[in-house]
Amino acid sequence: MAMKQLLKIHIVSDNICPWCYVGKRRLEKALSQIDTSNINVSISWYPFELDPNLPSDGSLIKMDRYKQKFGEARVKQMLPQMIETGKQEGIQFSFGGKVGSTFDSHRLLYYAKQQENGEKKQNDLINILFRAYFEQEQDLSDHQVLIRAAELVGFNPNEIKQFLQSDKYKKEVREEINQSQEHGISGVPHFRINDKIELSGAQDPQQFIQAFKKAGVNV
Repeated sequence: MAMKQLLKIHIVSDNICPWCYVGKRRLEKALSQIDTSNINVSISWYPFELDPNLPSDGSLIKMDRYKQKFGEARVKQMLPQMIETGKQEGIQFSFGGKVGSTFDSHRLLYYAKQQENGEKKQNDLINILFRAYFEQEQDLSDHQVLIRAAELVGFNPNEIKQFLQSDKYKKEVREEINQSQEHGISGVPHFRINDKIELSGAQDPQQFIQAFKKAGVNV
């Protein structure tokens, strides 16, 4: 039997980054357009903080933070475009609600990756976190939101509560964030394919497919 090819996709992302959500959908579209029967697809997510100074208690109104960061005029222009882009990818962007630090949500994703079948669990969890923040106006710095998300992928809520209250994986997540910065990554999403090809931003499915080919995968 022929050996399966490996398609390893390393994604640096933040859970409050709209283009990361769009990029995930477009990557999935690209993967659905190729024959993966002969390919082992491996997807891992790595943390990034777009706004490292956010409070850890979600006390900021999301729209206020956008205006603070980008200015009112740019926000007025940006949000309708984002909503339109989202619709094309089956995402119902909604910009109400609060925003806080994403650090603990990244710790939860790191935790998921360490478990049995961790890659799938991490991927399922990131879908739930994106949906919670962008479509259900939930605050990812709220431990209750994170516990509910973890429960949906089969984790024990009490274990997750204890984990989030501890310092476990803080050091590892901080190291991963620093590594990405040292690697020169200043914006997300950032994709690295088979450790050869790098892509920045939410590419179209065709661009992903081209990148798979350049990385030596027969698609």
